[in-house]
Amino acid sequence: MCNTANKRHAEIAARRNRQYERLIGTLINYDLIDVKACERRAIYGHVESLRWRGYGRCHAMALTAVKFSCSYQKVRNIIYDMEHSKTHHNIMDSTIRIKNDVDSTTIDIEGTIGLSEEWQFDNPDSRVATYERFRERVSQIADISNSVIVVNIRSTGGDVNDALLIYEALRATGAHITTRCYGYTASAATIVAQAASEGCREVAPSTLYLIHNSLCSTEGNADELQAEVEMLRETDSRLAEIYASRSGRSVEQIAALMAENGGRGRWLSPAEAIAEGLVDRVISDTPAPDSPTLVERTKQGVKALLRAIGIEGVDETPSPETDVNYIPREPNRDTHPVASVAPSIVALDEGQRGVAPTAVKSVEDPSPVEAPVNMRDKAYAEDARAMRYR
Repeated sequence: MCNTANKRHAEIAARRNRQYERLIGTLINYDLIDVKACERRAIYGHVESLRWRGYGRCHAMALTAVKFSCSYQKVRNIIYDMEHSKTHHNIMDSTIRIKNDVDSTTIDIEGTIGLSEEWQFDNPDSRVATYERFRERVSQIADISNSVIVVNIRSTGGDVNDALLIYEALRATGAHITTRCYGYTASAATIVAQAASEGCREVAPSTLYLIHNSLCSTEGNADELQAEVEMLRETDSRLAEIYASRSGRSVEQIAALMAENGGRGRWLSPAEAIAEGLVDRVISDTPAPDSPTLVERTKQGVKALLRAIGIEGVDETPSPETDVNYIPREPNRDTHPVASVAPSIVALDEGQRGVAPTAVKSVEDPSPVEAPVNMRDKAYAEDARAMRYR
């Protein structure tokens, strides 16, 4: 009886499967189903289900490749594309904007710095395009000629190698650099912040600051994994040296701070970050400089232009001893300016002030109805009249 029931259920299931197959075949024939999209979703769903059950990412992809009779590379590419479409703002949403003003340059760094280490070896084409854009920005930073640079950082971190490239590019400019951190500033973003000049590492009052040990995702045999461990330890040592060189603390103290909570660090308030020597001041504590007037900005623009074409000494103030065209004026603008140099210049100034517009006497216009007078005839008439009265 039990065998009969099981057989009955098997027939019903087989018939239902055939119905599904015919339905799917019909939808495919009419181009109503994207087979590749269905396959991608099935592979992605299977990997996610295995990961929820406790399997590692690489192990889950390997089991899925066996399940769907495809290569591991295909599964990995599908997972990358699906994750990229879902969380592309987390993978590569880094923006580096550079704005050159007359007297300063402003750099805005937002989002993830570089490309996430998790996808370090996946989809090489995307990584090459990312690095091409990033390389261009780093090159522009290195070419900045302004003597004042302000770097606004709104980032929770990213690739430590890319952060070091930005750090070195900023330091190589030789400019006076101010870094300002906003929001959650962590990981690689704090490395860029250390490029500031002495006393110019600033944070917003609401900022949380985090430094931690470096991390990565990798796969391979024991030797390859050991090499990655050694690389991580060398990276942590180098980062601790950078932080220590600016904080006044020892490398061991900074390394202990990075190693808290299992190497994930500890979020610091602005006061705590200042106490640890990672930050110099809070932005609200910094007095706002007076805005330059239009005349001052014009002078700065002219000086920058002269420096750009190779004319030095534009910042020097002229003096009566060295510049014969220099005429100091009285502070009171209501009085006439007084010259204090050569008499010839005083005379020239007074002469120019004494010149008045040319005065023209008014005359009557000739009447259009009067006949024109012939001066020769008039002279003959006067001579004849004089001879007549002789």
